[in-house]
Amino acid sequence: MEELPDLTVKQLRAVVTLSKSGKFTAAAAELGISQPGLSRLIQQAEELLGVALFIRGTRAVAQTEAGRAFIPAAEKTLDELLQQVRNVRTLDGELRGQIVIASLMSISHHVLPTALAEFRTRYPKMHIRIREGLQSGVLEDVRSGVADFGVGSPPTTQHGIDVRSAVDESCYAILPRSHSLARSSAVTLRDLVSDTFVSMPTDSGLRRLVDAAAAQQGVTLDHCIVINQYQSLFDFVTNGLGVSVVPASALSPSREPALGVCRLRPQIRRRVGILHRAERPLSASSEEFLRIFQPMFVEATERRFGGRP
Repeated sequence: MEELPDLTVKQLRAVVTLSKSGKFTAAAAELGISQPGLSRLIQQAEELLGVALFIRGTRAVAQTEAGRAFIPAAEKTLDELLQQVRNVRTLDGELRGQIVIASLMSISHHVLPTALAEFRTRYPKMHIRIREGLQSGVLEDVRSGVADFGVGSPPTTQHGIDVRSAVDESCYAILPRSHSLARSSAVTLRDLVSDTFVSMPTDSGLRRLVDAAAAQQGVTLDHCIVINQYQSLFDFVTNGLGVSVVPASALSPSREPALGVCRLRPQIRRRVGILHRAERPLSASSEEFLRIFQPMFVEATERRFGGRP
């Protein structure tokens, strides 16, 4: 039997990370090492295998035929090894290790911290890493395997992504208490067309939904203030700097005392769910966290504000 090359986990991670990024600078940054250090790891892996895995270019790298054959197996090996490490750590009956969660910022505003507080009380030896961002970032984290699972909008084409607990979530208008419509049970975007909007960036899923709804109603909204954190968005509206549209899960379950919360007519809804790679089974710790998180998530997305829908 031919002797197996003595490849290390660091070398395999370097190969897989470079194959995904296509650039030494980006891969080195993701791995937290220098570019020369990454180059050495790649060179060592190629020497041990006896083949070149990459074609070096001035701006990027491409996989050789040998690389295209070897790298999927390397990625699968790393995934399986990580899963076994997680399984071993649960043998003493106490969960330990790390969960990486990619989440839309709206979900991480109220729902995720509530679930994490309960989870950490039960399993204090677990470490949690949250990667919050826009929908594109959540999906990329799930597809690349950086995150154990994500909370975001399901992709239009699955491409190996499993979706659970998907719900259609209503969005609401939030207004300063001093606004003339703050006590209304429902408003239209046309009612708010003369107001300054405090909005998420143009590439956010929520912003696209709001702009599409406005276009259907024949109005253009004044996105005068653009921010990328929900806490800042609520603070800005509370201080009378404008109005906004947010999903139900971003609103406090006890409502926002300094804000007017109104239903939108017609409704604006988005679909959100829990996403993970189909070929990568969730770890025992991820499944345990989701047992706590899922009912809280569904409840938060189904909350009703501003009177009867």
